[in-house]
Amino acid sequence: MSYRDLFKAELKSDHLIEISVAKSYNGRGCEKFYLYDYDQLMGELKIVSKSESLHSFKYIVSSHPDLKIGHNYFIYDERNSRFPLNYSIMMRDDRYIFSYYSDEKMGATYFKDHTDFALFSPQASEAYVFYFKGEELFSMRMIKNQKTGVFNVTVKGDLERYYYYYVVNVNGEIVSANDPYARSFNTNSIRGMIVNPEAVAVDLHLEDLPDFEKPTDAIIYEMSIRDMTSFKDTSLINKGKYLGLTEHGLTTKKGLPIGIDYIKSLGVTHVQIMPMYDFLTTNDLYPENTYNWGYDPLNYNSPEGSFATDPSDPYCRIIEMKKMIGEFHKAGIRVVMDVVYNHMFCRETSPFDILCPDYYFRYNFDGTPSNGSFCGNDLESRHPMVRKFIVDSCLYWVKEFGIDGFRFDLMGILDIDTMNLIESECRKIRKDFIIYGEGWDMPTALSNHEKAKTANAFKMPSIGFFNDRFRDTVKGGSSDHELEHRGYLLGDSNYIDGFKHTFIGSSTAISFPPLFINPSQSINYVECHDNATLFDKIIKSNKDEDIKDQLKRIKLINAMTIFSFGIPFIHSGQEIGATKNGVYNSYNSPDNINQFNYNLLDERVELYRYTKDAIAFRKQSPFMRLDENEKIMSMISFVNLPSGALLIELKNDEMILPYRALKIFVNPSHDSVAYDLDDYYQVLFNEAGMLKQPLYAQHLVINAITCLVCAKL
Repeated sequence: MSYRDLFKAELKSDHLIEISVAKSYNGRGCEKFYLYDYDQLMGELKIVSKSESLHSFKYIVSSHPDLKIGHNYFIYDERNSRFPLNYSIMMRDDRYIFSYYSDEKMGATYFKDHTDFALFSPQASEAYVFYFKGEELFSMRMIKNQKTGVFNVTVKGDLERYYYYYVVNVNGEIVSANDPYARSFNTNSIRGMIVNPEAVAVDLHLEDLPDFEKPTDAIIYEMSIRDMTSFKDTSLINKGKYLGLTEHGLTTKKGLPIGIDYIKSLGVTHVQIMPMYDFLTTNDLYPENTYNWGYDPLNYNSPEGSFATDPSDPYCRIIEMKKMIGEFHKAGIRVVMDVVYNHMFCRETSPFDILCPDYYFRYNFDGTPSNGSFCGNDLESRHPMVRKFIVDSCLYWVKEFGIDGFRFDLMGILDIDTMNLIESECRKIRKDFIIYGEGWDMPTALSNHEKAKTANAFKMPSIGFFNDRFRDTVKGGSSDHELEHRGYLLGDSNYIDGFKHTFIGSSTAISFPPLFINPSQSINYVECHDNATLFDKIIKSNKDEDIKDQLKRIKLINAMTIFSFGIPFIHSGQEIGATKNGVYNSYNSPDNINQFNYNLLDERVELYRYTKDAIAFRKQSPFMRLDENEKIMSMISFVNLPSGALLIELKNDEMILPYRALKIFVNPSHDSVAYDLDDYYQVLFNEAGMLKQPLYAQHLVINAITCLVCAKL
């Protein structure tokens, strides 16, 4: 039995210490306690109260007013037994939180003849870096800057491909952990490796990207590396791997493109790649035995090993991820990285909490860990060195991997100042960078005015937010218990006014107060990796319809998502009516639930081509990408039609349109709707997609569950 099982002493406030003593050590309990600063007596501690349980005695004793960060304190009893005092709670106190900061480069910085190490751990009294290559282990003592709380050491020699970790003395205990800044790891992230950036350099083909002027020019396609490449019935060689998205020239049985060629064929401008940093719950060596989306961060600055062809080689995952990103850039597609800086897989085992206890995570007023993420912990983004880490990490991905944007998971757990800083720093590197995230109001221990949530969008004018108002108005609720509810495009005309509001970017007061400053903040979506797919929703909500009408609903919804003002967002498979077969929270479901089904693509080629046409039509229509509310409202008007149909009219007062006028008809009903125009208009887009041959009409019939776009030339 260790002393941890016999004794536990923890500072609970400025004035009180809680001590637990096992009855197996002393069945009568202790009578006196003394506080030592390592081996120097500071004084006797007054026992304030005593209680007992079946196995232990618990004491509340007075604290000492002169505790200092970075010392090792011990409690002695009257029998001279010694055990450490955990005083990490002091790192939750503003007096100490904001007194420690350094803007220096953290982690291991490689040079040919030396490597610099920097570690933030104010509570530690001493720190060492251990490094090895093969069986021989070396160590160097690190020197502490008492003002910043950072330990530094320079190790001479070429340490490329050396593994390393830190050992620190915190609260009188010797503990070890990997470097939170480590750039790559061996199999299953046992140890971090020192990386020579030149050895993993890959052409990222940034020069191949087309011009990108503003966020509303984006069309985002969400995908998972594994899901897009794991389907067994394809000729992809590197299934479930980064390199699977570098393979070209492969097709389905009916000759349709697959993998990266398929994504390019859609015409999207951005891919949002679900977590590809290092996450925990998939075994690098046997990924086929487990599945996880990756929203369980382990090491933020390292690529995930299970996507690499050789996870035992820390360089392999870096090089192969970069090759994948480079291939997307060559295809003219920008890469958005899905990041999860709101929580980690486990607070207690994270290197943050081992090396710097109680500093990196958020706590409630009662001292319990904040759990707004519902994953057991929330990162405390307001603390200076936590904010620095998040910003440093983001900039690393931008500079080293050519990342073109970030999607923030549970962004509402982070604070506004941190998000705005990330945005401004990333745009210093890339003016065309985009940042958006989930602005849900999570129950984290953060005041409402500080949360980076949708309700505070006006405080983050250059950051986008997933528009759940658009989602729910268009299709109805997404939760499992709401799947039978219908939105406007699923046939409930009660939502028609809400649809008008969301169509113009949810940034003007029509039916609802504005959510956003302008449409560039509105990520318009109806499906993402979470919850039921659009198809699964429709077969519940519109179960009275046959499959033909259900698929028409998918075409209509996808078209209007793409045509609405704001930033259209499509989840992989949404365009062809993919299903999760009733498994809606599929974060750890097997490949057959989450994978992109290329056989279904062959079966529903019409839906695929229709989505391609809708994307192409948006890209050739600058007016759909406007981001100025005044211009939009000056040219747009709405007319309610019979059967719950809607006419959206756009007039050309300011030469915004390439036409004299344009009309968009939306008919989610089961009835055909007739409409007489004042002149002949050219039909540009209808239920068949973009018309290849000119068609002019003055008397229109908008068929059931379709949309139609026509223009006066």
